[in-house]
Amino acid sequence: MSYLFQILVNGLHNGFLYSLLAYSYVLLNQVVQRPNLAHGAFFAFSGQVLVLGATLAYNALIFTFVSSLAFGITAAVLLSAIVLSVFAIILVPRFRDQSPNMMIVATLALAIILMEAVRIGASGRDFWLPPLSDVQVHLGFGASITLVQAINMGLVMVMLVTADVVLTTTGAGRAVRAVALDEKAAALCGVNTRRVVMSTATVSGALSCAGGLLALLHFGNMSFGAGLTYGLKVLFIAAAGGFSMPRMAALAAFGFGEAESLWDGYLPIIWREAFFYAALSVLLVIKGNARNRS
Repeated sequence: MSYLFQILVNGLHNGFLYSLLAYSYVLLNQVVQRPNLAHGAFFAFSGQVLVLGATLAYNALIFTFVSSLAFGITAAVLLSAIVLSVFAIILVPRFRDQSPNMMIVATLALAIILMEAVRIGASGRDFWLPPLSDVQVHLGFGASITLVQAINMGLVMVMLVTADVVLTTTGAGRAVRAVALDEKAAALCGVNTRRVVMSTATVSGALSCAGGLLALLHFGNMSFGAGLTYGLKVLFIAAAGGFSMPRMAALAAFGFGEAESLWDGYLPIIWREAFFYAALSVLLVIKGNARNRS
């Protein structure tokens, strides 16, 4: 029983990260109504730049570990801000009014560019951060989490609650919901729809980048292909949870993270990705058929 509880506790961290990624994806999707693969790329890129920057500062610039970590975080924030600016100001406004396939192709190209840029910067090598803390937070029943996991989950919860409060209670959130429901009607009511779309793209991308930083600080590494992997996962998860409902997408993503943790604890990891992609595909087919019948 304690083993199962520990697995579920470990799944909390992954579930929170998936929730943040799914929430950020649907936050943008509800106003542009175009699927994209950019959020997974932002998630991976920010983490990869962090570890590359920290490694460079520690090995080449002879910084202390703490200073190297601060250098890596600063580099990740600055470079992510540049990429987000291109995404929100140029890419999204240009392709949102075209066919859905155009947005997918454009964001796929962006994901590949970011992936190869990091690969070239790392000379094809994987770099790892050492564990930031070995302090354990005991939760009872023989289960525990690391201090970094606990801090990460707290920060993710703060970001999710803040984003949802802004979306549901503020004027900016009402503008986003108005554009999501009927963009033309919102424009007739005086809403600057272009600015709403650009702002939403920036905020949603920033949430994904923040999730990547937190994931890297816990895991210590982000593989070069992680951007495409997370991009596809969040696309499937968001579709299962609802493209226009950030809360439901976050809940679906949380359940997905727990399910992955259970699989890792009891079943061969080599089959995990194939099973979950297949399961999500079947779920989408079932939902599509139910929607067509209704």
